[in-house]
Formats: sequence, structure tokens, C-alpha cells
Amino acid sequence: MSLYERYGKRAFDLAAAAIAMPVAAPLIGGIAAAAWAMQGRPILFRQARVGRGGEGFEILKFRTMTVGARDQGDGLWGGADDPRVTPLGRVLRSTSMDELPQLLNVLRGEMSLVGPRPKPREIIDRYRSRYAETLRVAPGLTCLWAIRGRNELKRSQLIALDQEYARHVTFTGDLRILLETVPVVLLRKGFFTPVRTEGWMEDVEPDAAEA
Repeated sequence: MSLYERYGKRAFDLAAAAIAMPVAAPLIGGIAAAAWAMQGRPILFRQARVGRGGEGFEILKFRTMTVGARDQGDGLWGGADDPRVTPLGRVLRSTSMDELPQLLNVLRGEMSLVGPRPKPREIIDRYRSRYAETLRVAPGLTCLWAIRGRNELKRSQLIALDQEYARHVTFTGDLRILLETVPVVLLRKGFFTPVRTEGWMEDVEPDAAEA
């Protein structure tokens, strides 16, 4: 593990988050107020995800779907036109503003600004042999595949990009990903996709235990 991974990455996260929070706080407050008025409670969506070393944590997002959506329709799967997504949720998702509460996850040390996106336990367990390498680094608010295709990528591509990141964690690489994320989000690149069914998304054979 490099010095940057051991000490610098956390320092960079804290410094960048401290700079971002005064700017993000009014936006977060405004979104929360709009969500309260348009969708009611809960404002935040909380879900168990897998972090560094396989440790679990609770990820925070603004809620973008109807209450109980996971138990309706296609469950985890869906596309840009999923009827379970609320009108406000479509705006938040397309601009990635639903991810803003994860700045708190970064401040807590559960996430980093840059790293493989955190995944549900069931996905990690299904492809454990392929994700083992990526679990040695903290999950990120943005990631390599966010700037190389976003929702247009299938599981095999996501895994390959997560592995590529985990093998080359550097300050310049993190800074580049953060800077390149900005135009991707503003231009909403890779957001409008076909319906992301499980059959379309999961193009990798699961580990034997899950087969």
C-alpha cells in the first residue's frame, strides 16, 4: 500500500469535503425541503452496503423512488423510465444530486470521494471472487466507471474498471476522476439507458456457491 493510500487519501477526503460542505449544505437543505413537500417522508434512503474489507455500513441518499419500491416491480433493477421513480427523483438521479448525503459517509470514514461504488451484500456475495480485490479500498462517491459509461455499462465492465482503480490508487488519479466527474454529471452522460433488467446487466457467471 502506498503512502497516499495509507495516509494521504483520507486527508484529501477530509480537506475536499470540508471545502465542499459550505457549498453543498444550502443545496442539500433545498433538496430536503423539496423532497418533504413533494414526496413526504422518508426524505433519505438508507441501505446496507459493503465497504472496505467487507465491513458493512449504511449508505445515505435522497429518496428517489416510491416507498417500498424494492418490493415492487423489478426490485433492484430498473431504468430511467421506471414508474417507481418519482418526478423529483428523476431530476435527482439524472444529475446525481441524490448522492449528496454521502458526503456524510465520507466524513465518517465509511467512504472516500473516489473509489469503487459501494454495492449491496448480495451483489458482493454473488461475485465475491471478482470483487475481493476491490474491497481492499474504500468505496467512493464517484468512481472510474462513472466517467467511462456510467449506467451504460454491464457487470463485466463495472468489475474490470473497479479492479483497474484498485490496482492504481494515486492522488493524481483521484483528482482526475473528480474533475472528469463534473462534466459527466452536468451533461448527464450515460444516464439515459435502456431498462436495466437483471438479464441485461448481469453478464458474468456468479461464483459457484451462488450458481
